Amino acid sequence: MKKIAALALLLLSVSGCAAQPTPDTGTQAAASLPARPSASRSIGIAEDGSHNATDVMFLQMMAAQYAPADKLLELAASHSTNEQVKQLAAAIKVTQADEYKQVQAWLTGWGKPLAPDSNPALHAEHGGLPATGQKEIDALAQAAPADFDREFLNLLLGHQHQAVEYARMELTSGVQPQVLEFATRIDSTRSGEIPMMLKLVG
Repeated sequence: MKKIAALALLLLSVSGCAAQPTPDTGTQAAASLPARPSASRSIGIAEDGSHNATDVMFLQMMAAQYAPADKLLELAASHSTNEQVKQLAAAIKVTQADEYKQVQAWLTGWGKPLAPDSNPALHAEHGGLPATGQKEIDALAQAAPADFDREFLNLLLGHQHQAVEYARMELTSGVQPQVLEFATRIDSTRSGEIPMMLKLVG
């Protein structure tokens, strides 16, 4: 548990300037992260703490990610044969459980639904709706032991890449200061996790 707690703290503090992954070390998706928004934004930050539609959409998209991610991480705990993979998955699980509580608190406090609009056209420019569904989770559960870690990591790589896209949408067009800070943390932690996972896929 001490190792998992330490790794969870590392994931929270890891810098987004980690080495960039390349296509031949894992999934293509992880190698094509969108560019970070520039320091100059076309929209100001709401000093009064108010929010806009981008803040809401970002939090809803993140909320939609947490349930399938949690199922993937639970499978890693029971099926992985690699201790490094199991420790990484456990640390991510702890971090994301805390994140989900905060996301719920914001959306509930604003009187907004947790689920995003299901129209895929609304999400085409920021990574689409979460791609990991029950079909992928069931297939992973049935994977041969020799294939499990690779398949798990590739699924999680795509999942975390998508979270980076959501965060960068928020950093470009969101206005709520605390949510922008949260998006910065999401961008940093996921961008740091991706090279770790690509190395394990190796």
